[in-house]
Amino acid sequence: MNDPIRQRILDATAVMPDGGVVGGWASAYLQGVAYLDGGWARTARGELRVGEPVLLVVPPRSVVNRPGINTLRATLEPDDVVECHGLRCTSGVRTTYDLLRLAPNLTEAVVAGDCLLHAGLADPGRISAYEMAHPRRRGLRQLRAALPLLNKLAASPPESRLRLLCRRAGLPPLEVNAPIFDVDGTFLGIVDLLEPISGLGLEYDGAYHREISQQTADNHREEGLERRGLTIIRVTSVDMADEPALITRIQRAHHACLSAPPIHPHRWTFAPRAP
Repeated sequence: MNDPIRQRILDATAVMPDGGVVGGWASAYLQGVAYLDGGWARTARGELRVGEPVLLVVPPRSVVNRPGINTLRATLEPDDVVECHGLRCTSGVRTTYDLLRLAPNLTEAVVAGDCLLHAGLADPGRISAYEMAHPRRRGLRQLRAALPLLNKLAASPPESRLRLLCRRAGLPPLEVNAPIFDVDGTFLGIVDLLEPISGLGLEYDGAYHREISQQTADNHREEGLERRGLTIIRVTSVDMADEPALITRIQRAHHACLSAPPIHPHRWTFAPRAP
């Protein structure tokens, strides 16, 4: 199968010096984390976006000066390296460590960390231990800020971004992909993000949800949830592009849920899941 993203990684390794290792998003992608594609995924028009360079972790005195490649000079330990599809890559823990500290901002650090935790390539305890064993590195303040915000239950980067936007909006910590039940124990569905005190649920609608069959199923599920007293907000990429307006919308909905009785009586419960 033709995979232009993997081909970009292979092209970068052709000039990788001895002792070099694929790192960052490219390492995660090779290890099965499809969402971390460096921004190279195709647009709706079929055109390739200008994505992030491939990161190569190279020995301290190595030099690679090629377009589309970034280098991180570091001395890796044996446990920092794994082989994937015949290529040397940074391990899940080292990949997460680098992505959390080198991401352009806290939100994207959490997005990357959520993806790696969801894939089972790392966990916060191992990352924290690795950070303590490798102090005085660039970006550790961001890594430390990101660690308590990670959640392995997040199913996609947009969900992670929406969760952090809700945090900036002042909402309490949210339940992620929470199973919702009727009071008699009947399963009603899973809500992307749930604020259980107010009964406010948030759903991110990606391209998959625009298919008519999925849209119909979403509508039926949402009607069942709202009949039992939940309020559901649906969010799209267009909404996410205007964060101030979306924050205001979420704040107003949350306030309304807390201050006004629901149209339907509260007849739902949820099963908390360990983050």
